[in-house]
Parts: sequence; C-alpha cells; structure tokens
Amino acid sequence: MKYLLSLFLFIIPLQVIHAKQDIKDLYKQLERSLSQRDIASQRKEARIDSIQKLMKPGMSAQKLFDHYYTLYQEYLTYRSDSAFSYIDMAEKIASQTNILKQKHLCYIGRATVLATTGYFSQALSQLQNIDRGSIDSTLLANYYEAYEWVYSVWSEYTDDEYYAPHYRKKEILYNDSLLQVLPPESNEFYYWSGEYKARTGDQEGAQKAYEKALEGMSVNTRLYACITCGLALAHSRQGHLQEFERFLILSAISDNVCPLKENLSLQELALYIYRQKTQSLEQANRYLQYSMEDATFYNNRLRMLEIARKIPAIFNAYQQENIDAKHHLTAAVIFISALSLLLIASIIFIRLQLRQVSRAQHSLKELNEQLCHLNDELFKTNHTREEYVSLFLDLCASYIDKLNRYQDLVKRKIKAKQADDLLKQNNTKMSEADTKRFFVNFDTAFLTLYPQFITEFNSLLRPGEEIYPQKGEILNTELRIFALIRMGIKDSSRIATLMFYSPQTIYNYRTSVRNRARNRDEFEEQIKQLCITLH
Repeated sequence: MKYLLSLFLFIIPLQVIHAKQDIKDLYKQLERSLSQRDIASQRKEARIDSIQKLMKPGMSAQKLFDHYYTLYQEYLTYRSDSAFSYIDMAEKIASQTNILKQKHLCYIGRATVLATTGYFSQALSQLQNIDRGSIDSTLLANYYEAYEWVYSVWSEYTDDEYYAPHYRKKEILYNDSLLQVLPPESNEFYYWSGEYKARTGDQEGAQKAYEKALEGMSVNTRLYACITCGLALAHSRQGHLQEFERFLILSAISDNVCPLKENLSLQELALYIYRQKTQSLEQANRYLQYSMEDATFYNNRLRMLEIARKIPAIFNAYQQENIDAKHHLTAAVIFISALSLLLIASIIFIRLQLRQVSRAQHSLKELNEQLCHLNDELFKTNHTREEYVSLFLDLCASYIDKLNRYQDLVKRKIKAKQADDLLKQNNTKMSEADTKRFFVNFDTAFLTLYPQFITEFNSLLRPGEEIYPQKGEILNTELRIFALIRMGIKDSSRIATLMFYSPQTIYNYRTSVRNRARNRDEFEEQIKQLCITLH
C-alpha cells in the first residue's frame, strides 16, 4: 500500500505539466522526477512482470507471439539486450507459424534495436529482408519509421561532410513516406510533420506542427518526450533560447517518468546550462552523469559517445569555476589585507613616524611571504585532478574490501545460526552488472583524461608484444592494471581489490607484461611518466 501511494504521488503532479509553467517550477519538477528514478523503474519492471505472468503452458502460438512482441516493445527504449531477447523469441514463433506479417514485425523490431545500439548496416540488412510489395498495409508506418530511425541515428553517429548528408536525405525521404501512410489529424501525423518541416528548414512550420501534436498528450508517453524534444530544437533554431530550455526540461521529465533509457533531452539540457550559465555547473555535471547511467544501462553506444564528447568541457568548466572562486577569494583577502595595512600604516605614521618605516617593511615582508605561498598553492592546483581520481579509486577499493568482509560476516552468522542478527544484514557484494558498470565508467573516464595511453603504453613494449583491447572492450585486464599504476596505485593488493582478482593474479599479470617490455627494470617507472601534459 505504501509503495502504491508513493507511485500515486509521483504520477499525478506530472500529468498536469504544461509548457507555460515557470522555468523554476519546471526545474523543481525535473529534480523531483530525477530523485524518484528508482520508483519509475520499479513501476516499469512491475508492468513487465505482469505481462510475463500472462504466459502459460499450452498457450497458442498467436498469443505467445503477442506477449513476446509486447515485452519487446516494453524493453525497446529501456534495455537493449532484453529487447533483442524477446524479439528473437517472437521470431522463433513466427518461423514456426510461417505468418508473413509476424516475420515482418520481427525484422522491423530487430532493425530498430540494432540501429539504436549502433549497428546501422546490420539494421539496414534486416529491413532489406522485407519485400516492399508483400508487406501488410498496417505495417507500412512501422516499416517507414524503422528506415527513418536507421538513417537518423546513422547520420548522428557519422556527423561528417561525406556520409552524413546522404543519410539525412534518406532520413527525409522515409519521413515523407511515413506521412503518406499515417492517419491525418493524428498526434503521430503532426509529430512527423514537425520532423519533416524541421529537417527541410521550415522551423516555424515545425513548431506549429509540434504544438498541434502535443494537444491532449500525456507526459508519461514516449511520444510526448519526442514531441517536446523536437519542439525544443525548433525553438533553438529560431533563437528562442528560453523556450528551448523550457521544452528540454519537459522532455527530460517525460523521459524519467516513462522511464526511457534511450533519451537525449537531459544531456542536451546539461550542455545548454554549461553554455548559457542558466543554472550551476554542478547541476549540468550531475545531469550528464544521469545521462551516462541511462546510456550504459541501455547499452547505447551512440549516446555514450555523445556524452563522452561533452563530459570534458563541462567537467573542466566546473573545475575552473572552483579555481576562479579561489582566485576571487584570494584577491579579496589580499585587497582587504592591503587596506588594513594602509590604515595601520596611516595611524602609525601619525603617531610614530620613526617606527612607521620599520613596521611597513615588516608588513611588506609578510605580504610577500603570503604571495609566495599562494603562488605555490596555485601551481599545485594543476595536479589536483590526478590526485582526486586516485583518491576516488582508493576509496572505491576500501569500500569493496568492506563489502567483501561484510559478506564474510554474514556467512559466519549463517553458520552460527544467528538468525536475528542476519535480519539486520544485507548482501553488499557487488553484482556482475555493477562490476561491469564500474569498469566501463573507469575505462571511459581514464581514456578521457589520457586518450593516448594505449599508444604510449605499447611504445614501451617490444615489437610484436603490443597489447590492445578486444572488440567490445574499452580497456582489457592488462591495460587496466597499468592504468591504475599510472594513476599512482602501486600496491598489488589494492589493485587486486579494484580489479576483483587475487593479489597473486595481479602480480602474475604485472610480471608477464614486464617481461614483454623493452626495459624491464624501469618499465613501471616509465608507466608513471606516460601521457604527461603541460598545463
């Protein structure tokens, strides 16, 4: 009952969101939706569980196909691996029944997920399996929308002057075909009309079409999120920056309420805040982190790439803001100190001329020492980045150790049959998904800081002994170990904790790689000198 009440309180206010609300109120709504992301996910999982429970032994192939396809739709914008799994199950049923419409639905569904996860040519191959002349008329909208989506994300991904224009032309072509088969006067028709007008340069017309599409739409739908995002971009291209911000917030709220893990609005809002300084840089940085969590959860390579491009600028600006604040404080202290010294000097000059010179010299000496100290502190600031990262990793290692010790304690309690004590215990062992997410975050952050690490690392190895990540990896185990050494973590036991290996295993890896080095004795010292930059 308490859980249902929390869901009720979460949903109801968001149903009445409209575009004319004050920006500050919309940011409050957004923060509330972000704080209750877990509730939205729980609601989503509960809906999926209810669908799964409908499947019974002996169910007809048609009903089984319908359930599999419904589950695919639920996961389509939520989790890609599950979407792939259920569309595969649906296709097996379609192959058994040999129903052409079902097969076409599966081709279209798989193409959509493939394109979303960055497999564009494979997605196109799926759609080319469909004979245009044999497709059911009720699937034409799905068919054209899938083609439009493939070329849309493909052009985003390439973003160059050679291939991207070709993909954009295809995108517009299938957008136009989609308009020919959608019911006129429907919300979908007006939305795609807005998309077509936006892509062909008519931003005012696009805005009007999006506004028409938004009429009667509920915030907890994917279409609402898409419409408000399109409306934001149409306002942006017309120079209406306040409206751009307003509709990005509305779209981001909708993404969180649905919830949609395949999303764009929150990262665009973070970038807008960074550029326009409408909110704090801390807020922009936090929004970008939420976006990265969603992209990683969904396994969306395109969004992860987009976010990775934006993180350095926002993070550096956030860091620079802190540095500037310190500079302003320092300047204020020096200014006040100078005024104080002048006042003291004036009083002393009036009262004791002979002692004034001596005291002034003494004050100047102290001031010079303070300035020298401040200069030393400013120079040290350039090195704080690596120190903060090293501290973060060390804290992570300590926490992982603590969790493992905590699990051992629980096991002892079980053996001792201390049930009452067990009620107070929780399993703190990191899951495989958490471990994978930790490595992805670490690898991404490390290579953002040191993009040339792999190249410089391999330059220290003998020819033919180079180490590169496999397909699908950002860093492999060997590279990750020496990345940690580069960050200043030298202790094998600490590295072992972070890597979820035994210290002996880490030692073996280090020894194996050291034996492949050009200079074995100085190899690890050379590692510490990689990617040195002057700021």
